Amino acid sequence: MKKIYEDAGHGLPNDPGAVGNGLKECEVVLTIQELFNAYLLANYEGFEIKSTRTDNKTFLPLSERARRANRWNADVFISFHINSAANEKATGYEDFIYKHASLASKSLQNIVHEQILPVICKHNATNRGKKTANYAVLRMTNMPAILTETMFISNPKDAQNLKNIEFLKDFASAYAEGVAKFLDLKTKDSTHVIVPSPVQVPKEDEKETPKKEDLPKVTSLGDKYSFQVKAKQDIGVYKYANLAEKFKILKERTVFSVYGYTEGVKAWAVPAGFVQAKDVEPLSVTLTTGGLSKDMEMEFRAFLKGEGIDTELNVYAKGNPSAEIRVAGLDLVKVKQFLDKKDWYYK
Repeated sequence: MKKIYEDAGHGLPNDPGAVGNGLKECEVVLTIQELFNAYLLANYEGFEIKSTRTDNKTFLPLSERARRANRWNADVFISFHINSAANEKATGYEDFIYKHASLASKSLQNIVHEQILPVICKHNATNRGKKTANYAVLRMTNMPAILTETMFISNPKDAQNLKNIEFLKDFASAYAEGVAKFLDLKTKDSTHVIVPSPVQVPKEDEKETPKKEDLPKVTSLGDKYSFQVKAKQDIGVYKYANLAEKFKILKERTVFSVYGYTEGVKAWAVPAGFVQAKDVEPLSVTLTTGGLSKDMEMEFRAFLKGEGIDTELNVYAKGNPSAEIRVAGLDLVKVKQFLDKKDWYYK
């Protein structure tokens, strides 16, 4: 039996968590936890679940949450949270593992995040990405652990979604599916009837699956050098790198991440498919360096000129010399790779 230890963050009477737009974090995460459990119980077997709390009359210190999971020898730990920010425009989904996480925790995060991506696309949400942190429940647990932040309670639009049970069900089901895949849980067979698959006769107008060698080469950026883009209008997502077989539409102004590109930069590789590069606008990011000497500045400028990156490098000479640069798309990738190669600090 696999052991799942779940943690609905915060809890009354001591800690309501984030509060805003008529919602309390401690209440919303309990609903997510209940939906998470319902999905697992309906679809999988071979597991046990324990919780830090199942009501709003219980509060456990963070160290006690981790201690109980460790004492039970849980196979996985998942903590549910709702985000908040002073700026009500802050929006989107993100998840965290410990900053010095094990390979198992990294695998858990990758699998859960992959399950979340279609939900993010479905609800036109912002993907803030996979992150690391020094949170106590991640640092003090012995097993693979992840903490999820389901949108921002401080954002009116996000809060409206958080009041929608179907919205919460989509996220909770994705979390459950991710944990089930990570633990390799056995799928329930409720009918015990084996139905033979009919022979599939292809339609005359059906296209054959392109051979791998006939598809354009895709250069991968990975998580580290991925960047965000915004759809200029309603755009198609295609199954193959040659932009064949459109299978879904992304609405205008949808923001999503790019993880690679094809030769000639005709298509961006996105979660589960490809989009035409001309249909999206890369979003600019400000990078700030530290400890930039005069020689380093000259080398930086020479690199920008050589790469044809037309953007301003703003240098601040007072105190610890530093510089800011605002770039987007593949220019952002080139600058990050240059700074990493030189081993210069930036954020």
